[in-house]
This record gives sequence, C-alpha cells and structure tokens, in this order.
Amino acid sequence: MTTEETDSVAQLLAEWRRERPDLDPTPIGVQGRVMRLAAHFLRHTDTWLSPLELGWEAFSLIVTLRRSGKPYALRPTDLLAESLLTSGAITNRIDKVEALGLVERHPDPRDRRGFIIRLTPAGKRLADRAIADHITGVDGLLGVLSGAERKQLATLLAKLLAAVEQTAKPARGAPAKSGGRRSAAAAAGQRGEAEGQASRRVGRGARPRADGAGRRDVAVRPHH
Repeated sequence: MTTEETDSVAQLLAEWRRERPDLDPTPIGVQGRVMRLAAHFLRHTDTWLSPLELGWEAFSLIVTLRRSGKPYALRPTDLLAESLLTSGAITNRIDKVEALGLVERHPDPRDRRGFIIRLTPAGKRLADRAIADHITGVDGLLGVLSGAERKQLATLLAKLLAAVEQTAKPARGAPAKSGGRRSAAAAAGQRGEAEGQASRRVGRGARPRADGAGRRDVAVRPHH
C-alpha cells in the first residue's frame, strides 16, 4: 500500500479528488503532512521535556543560547531572529526564563541602553541535559525510517525550506512600491529601530516573575 493509503491526509486528498476532479491536490498533501508531523513532534516533545519541568519556549531559548557557544550569550535581537516571535513575545519569554534562574541580563558593551542575555551555569546544565533527551526522543520518532531514508528526507526538506526562505527574502535593490507604501530601506530602518527598542525594553521591563508555583513549564506554543 502507498503512503497516501495509510496516513491521515489520504482522506483529505481523496475528498478533494472527488469534489474537484479538475484539480490535482498533491501539493496540499505535502503541506498537510508537514503540518501534521510538526504538531505530532511538538506533542511528543512534551513527553521528554515535562520531566525536566520545561516547556517548548523555555527549552528553545536555553538551547539557542547553548548552541551559540561561549560565552552562551546573545542580544535580544539575535534571539528574536532565531525564535521568529514578536519583540513583545521574546521579552516575555526572557522574563519568565530569567525568573527560573536559567538566564540573566548583562549590560551590552556596544549599546549603553541595551542588554545581553546570558545562560547561567544552571541553565547550561539543563540545556545540555534537555538537548540530549530531545535528540534521543526525535531519533525514536524517526525509527521507522532507515538511515538512507532519513538522509534523503533531510535533503529534500532542506531543499524545499531553502527555496521557501529565499522566496521570502526581499529582493536586493528592489524599487520602492508606489501608492504610499514604504520603501525597502525605510522598512528596514524602522525594523532596526524596533529591534533596538526591543533590546532596551528587555533591560527595563517589569521584574521577572515565575509562571506558577515553582514550575519551569513556562511555554506558550509557538505559532510557527
């Protein structure tokens, strides 16, 4: 039997073929499977993060700092780019993880009003344990695939992701849009100013507070 005959997206494709025989729904078969797999992977991730009292968002932040290398520190704008969250969301995430003693703020030597977010020794120890558990857990989910199949799947996904990410980038030297829309340069300038404000808000924001009584499960599900 084919993959389409055995997974949950098969019914969706069959219904569209019945209702719209003039269309080929194969592309949304790819999209649907990627989306459903992402949801399943996130749910399974909870099973190995929960014993560490970590949620996905806190996990994401500390392992991002950990893989950045010594001194395990990044500016809020760097974390913002990594997480794809809004400046308000990244500030809130940092506040909560700081309240757990996993990260701390330090003045940014390149910006008197900015701060750098650094992993604490406790945060590094937890990040090392969490990433090891995470890799083991994901490896188990991929157990149905052979080594060659994993490599092929990774190659295809990388090719697709690279193409989509490249399409999402603004073209260099693109002329400004007419009709009152901002030029690319103006938009970039405003984004830079917004990121600078985000960095400063992190430094002067409200005092961190724990999210619940002694819990580390501070995550809010990512929207991506």
